[in-house]
Amino acid sequence: MEESWRDAIEAVAYELARRNGESPLDRGAALGRRVEALAFEHGLAHGFELLVRERGYRGEESGEESAARVAALVFGVRGERRTLVAA
Repeated sequence: MEESWRDAIEAVAYELARRNGESPLDRGAALGRRVEALAFEHGLAHGFELLVRERGYRGEESGEESAARVAALVFGVRGERRTLVAA
């Protein structure tokens, strides 16, 4: 089942927070909105980069990797069907 962009952004932002010892009670909704605000002019990958810098997260994935995970949640992983058929 495909997720909306907002849900996917919130999920990735929430996971970043959890890996850094935070436990947002809103399941990442506020962090997702912050990423969207930061990404407004320069794109989603840059928004995630700025969030990581702003929150002081260390050793995190790049903004490109976070944006790719958002896209994977929204569109699914390419080649998924072929893998299932081959198995």
